[in-house]
Amino acid sequence: MLKSNYIITLLSGIGLFNSCTANFINFSDLGVEYAVVERKNSAYGSYLAGRVAHIRQDYDNAAYYYEKSISQGFSNSDIIGKTYIILASQGKIKEATKYANMARQNGDNNNFIDVINAIYEFKEGNYKFARSLLSKISEKTYENLITPMFNAWSYVGDGDYQKAIDSLSTLSTEEDMQTVYHLHAGLIAEYFNYPEIAKKHYDIIINNRSEDISFRALQLITNYMVRNNRKEEALNLVNKYYGASNIKEMLASLSEKIKESDSTTQLIVNTPNIGAGEVFLEIALLFKSIPVGYDYAQMYMAISEYFNPNNDVVKIAMADLFEDRFLLKDANKYYDTIKKESELYYPSQIKKANNLMAQEKYEEAALVLRKLLKNNPKNFQVLFNLGDVLRISDNQKDAIKYYTRAIDSIFYENEKYWPVYYALAVSYDKSDDWKNAEENLNKALRLSNRHPQVLNYLGYSWLKNNSDLDRAVSFILEAYEKDPNDSVIMDSLGWVYFKTGDYENAIVYLEKASELNPRNAIISDHLGDAYWLGGRKNEAVFLWNQALLQKEDGDEISHKKIRSKIKNGIKKIEVISLKDEKVRDTLKQIKSITQ
Repeated sequence: MLKSNYIITLLSGIGLFNSCTANFINFSDLGVEYAVVERKNSAYGSYLAGRVAHIRQDYDNAAYYYEKSISQGFSNSDIIGKTYIILASQGKIKEATKYANMARQNGDNNNFIDVINAIYEFKEGNYKFARSLLSKISEKTYENLITPMFNAWSYVGDGDYQKAIDSLSTLSTEEDMQTVYHLHAGLIAEYFNYPEIAKKHYDIIINNRSEDISFRALQLITNYMVRNNRKEEALNLVNKYYGASNIKEMLASLSEKIKESDSTTQLIVNTPNIGAGEVFLEIALLFKSIPVGYDYAQMYMAISEYFNPNNDVVKIAMADLFEDRFLLKDANKYYDTIKKESELYYPSQIKKANNLMAQEKYEEAALVLRKLLKNNPKNFQVLFNLGDVLRISDNQKDAIKYYTRAIDSIFYENEKYWPVYYALAVSYDKSDDWKNAEENLNKALRLSNRHPQVLNYLGYSWLKNNSDLDRAVSFILEAYEKDPNDSVIMDSLGWVYFKTGDYENAIVYLEKASELNPRNAIISDHLGDAYWLGGRKNEAVFLWNQALLQKEDGDEISHKKIRSKIKNGIKKIEVISLKDEKVRDTLKQIKSITQ
């Protein structure tokens, strides 16, 4: 809800992590057990185990071993600094204050020590003291953004509505902060039971066409509407965003929850702590939206969760942050904490299944999706994802079944549904049913407005089978024109030159494809063929051997044929000829560019 350019301006000079977190986001799986590193429970061994865990981004064990090292007498400012930062990033604020204050006594002037103490005192209800701690920080991010919002909710804790609004009003003068200001002003008005004032603030957000409303804001505003006998307005507001949204599952679940609610529904932000949680969620999502902000995002999300452990938006945002860092197990731990009655349950389980797929845990991923289907057997996304799991794990028969069910759940054909037809075609092709594969590829081609991947799949398939060669090459050329940096399309173009006997240009494009994707078995096999017939036989054998070891598209090559080529080479191939003059001219034009 906040704009990136504004926060980038505020970021200048912020001293959150300093040198104590120089390795906070480095990742390396060292393949060493902590117990081995610890060296018989020694203090230095505990420190080394903590460092290994830290580099692995295993923050639970990093904190454990750092604390153990300090307790055993091995400590310095660096270890203590790392410890309080890691603990705070896990939302263990009480524990973090112990080491933060220890660091301050040792001369650490990091402003985040005051932040940690302010957060702890706020949670304990010591609002005035919390404000005094945060007031020590003179950085722009705090003065112009965090402190006014934090202080506003601390005055809520003191029961002083006017001071809360006065503190928040600092944000009202900034154009980029209008939505945040009105949301929190509305929440504070609701807390003090001023529904008409809350309505004015929320209406400004709803009627601001230049800003999209976040899902969390929709939750909060529709909660207000339901409690004030405006259920139909709440449903209409959600439906307004449903058509063009990529979070349909969440919005559909929110609509269902609204339908089941009435005026006795509980106010969501009903304590100062929950209000403070909303402040730090707002800040966390903002930092997450910019490349340099991921460490800050994790920290503020953890603080938000500390104030309100029941906010599922925080959980799914934290999981998303772990996914971006490829910490998929940690992401799934968060998804597993979201309960079935939550609006975020379905999307969180779908994302969990995707993470399991990425870890090649296909049976577990399929189990998650099948459980979702029991309560919603016509859910398009679940059916589609289950089809993907089965296709990737080479269960084409069942993949076809679920893709077909996904298509049957569609009310009308739309361009956004082309991927399911494409995926279904791939499963038919892998099942040696080219007729159905081609039929669905043509549907995908039409719906996708001739997407380059669909063009390439059709073109390469025809080329591979020596069928409809002119159209095959024209499709590949069109795909290349639309996406000239795609490795698979580049491979197809190189294969066109190879099939037409132009080995020099075949090598040029197949080498480019290999540079873009050096782990693909088909590309390595093709480049090996081009090298052989181009007179570079040693390199050809090397590439063929490499293809035998590669997993990506490894099931698409014939290991038997490749071993035969390694032993005997290539004696002869059938060169194709193209009849379409326009296609031949286009190939020549592309060829001339490379020369």
